[in-house]
Amino acid sequence: MSRIIGCFALALCFVAAATRAMAEPPQAAKKTDEILLIQRERAWAQSAVDRDIALFRSLMADEYVELVFQPATATQQSRWIATTKEAWTELLHSGHEQYQSVELRNLKVYLQDNVATVSGEYSQKGTKNGSDNSSDGPYVNTWVRREGSWLLVSSVFP
Repeated sequence: MSRIIGCFALALCFVAAATRAMAEPPQAAKKTDEILLIQRERAWAQSAVDRDIALFRSLMADEYVELVFQPATATQQSRWIATTKEAWTELLHSGHEQYQSVELRNLKVYLQDNVATVSGEYSQKGTKNGSDNSSDGPYVNTWVRREGSWLLVSSVFP
């Protein structure tokens, strides 16, 4: 009887290990995704500088939204400003928003199955509607894998 229980416990351990192995991506696949996501981060930033609208749009999901925090002023409460893929693309396409440079630093990828969060720091030099739009700080991008391709679904600039 104890031999049957021992075999059952051993089989249960194998099932648990196999289930865990299926649930977690192999380390090599995880590293490949991390490298690919960082490459896509950099390509997306550079496409804004180059005004490569086709590439800029192709890296974003249709439901993409950018959230930028605006601190309180003497006349206005703090708030989040949301910009859609269509609105941002139009700003770039029309030339109302232009970037001379965008640099990304200290990128870190956090993978959860088909969702990835990339955090980092950015520095940008550019203009929006003719006014200086240069800034730097932390940011967070969220990517989803759809049909084998990573697409950017949101950016947050606190």
